[in-house]
Amino acid sequence: MVFSFSTRSAHHQAPSKLIIRSTSLAAVVVFSLCSILYLAHSFPGYSVKTDLKRLLPSISVKTEVKLHWNNSPRRLIVFGDSWSDNGQYPINPPPREQTPTRDEAQGKIWTEWLCSSISCTHHDNFARSLPHGWDGGYTGAVVDSNLLNSTLSNTTLSNSTLITGLELAEPLADLKTQVQHWLTFEKKQYANSRVSEVERIGTVFIVWFSLWDLWYYSEKTLAEAETAVTKTMDALFEQLDVIAENWPSEMKIIVPEAIDTTFLPGWHTMRTGPRGSDPHGENQRSAIILVEQWNRALDMRAVRWRGGSMYIYNTNDWLLDQVREQQLFTAHLSDANGMGANQSPWNNVRSGCVASNYKAYDVLGEDPTAGRCSDPATYLFWDDMHLGPEAMKMIGQGIAQDIAANRATSWFAHEVEESYEDEETALLQDPHPELQPT
Repeated sequence: MVFSFSTRSAHHQAPSKLIIRSTSLAAVVVFSLCSILYLAHSFPGYSVKTDLKRLLPSISVKTEVKLHWNNSPRRLIVFGDSWSDNGQYPINPPPREQTPTRDEAQGKIWTEWLCSSISCTHHDNFARSLPHGWDGGYTGAVVDSNLLNSTLSNTTLSNSTLITGLELAEPLADLKTQVQHWLTFEKKQYANSRVSEVERIGTVFIVWFSLWDLWYYSEKTLAEAETAVTKTMDALFEQLDVIAENWPSEMKIIVPEAIDTTFLPGWHTMRTGPRGSDPHGENQRSAIILVEQWNRALDMRAVRWRGGSMYIYNTNDWLLDQVREQQLFTAHLSDANGMGANQSPWNNVRSGCVASNYKAYDVLGEDPTAGRCSDPATYLFWDDMHLGPEAMKMIGQGIAQDIAANRATSWFAHEVEESYEDEETALLQDPHPELQPT
């Protein structure tokens, strides 16, 4: 079943989707409750309250996160791009010239906030990124670099994407390569017993790609790009299957959705007029369609995936809410849901705290020589392509709280509803009904 939960009022979060794969929760809960009641009746000193909290850790909202992970060591295994790369590599570190650097003011990334929120004992990062300003080949990790190369090989993209016709080699490890790095590393973990059996059972996988895949695909024709997205989703779930096949217990995985790349400051500074690569908005239209296709395909395939329990975080709605709330508040307006009624945490949702060195002055009125803003926490974005420190914190802590508050109906729920079957059939017959003539 695809569940949606909203914690927007407390955390400015969009509804999240929880793909669940267990069939035994109801029986376990009933049996456990009966056992607790029996023990309480037989032994007057037995604490019912304590065991109920262990059974239903979201019973107290105030301590939801701590209760959820109480006495359960956790480990994060992270695959992804620069949005998830904490710069610490347990195996196969990048060459020195490709090692990313982070400004202290940029803060922690969202996986580090998630890790601290759930008190995890290990944070094993296999995500990869490049230093700011890298100008050779691709600038971000993708799901399948071979697929991306084949998709782009017949087209020399504009300079705005920092790709030339002769530089299609991917310097970064894609998802398949990252998974192979993890498999090699995992053998060492079992050999030296670095990770305990309890930690293995409590392991949470994170896989977040899409940003750079969609960034590059959006400059192809819509038909070519949609085909590439479909093949990329195949490649994504092939690697999820590889992880599941090599994991000894039920796999728990977090997969955030794709965001609309046209909301990134980089889209405005590099792809819009008057001197950008998309003066007529054709790429922008394609990008919006592609992110919808990506997220719909992720949802559809997730409800059929049998590799484990999957939590899908609705990152795109979260991002759009941040932009809408700031715009509505600035305009002294609010919608029917109360959006805009409260003060936005952001002073700026359009440009990055770190000024772009390319066309920022023309498009956004930013002075590229100004360097960095005075208060990064009030900027939704850090630079052209990355979220700011407060936004990263909101995502990491929001996911931890959402999972904890809804544990009984998330990773341990007891039924699956394949609610996308009819929609998928209709889409296969007519992928763009809105484009049909009337």
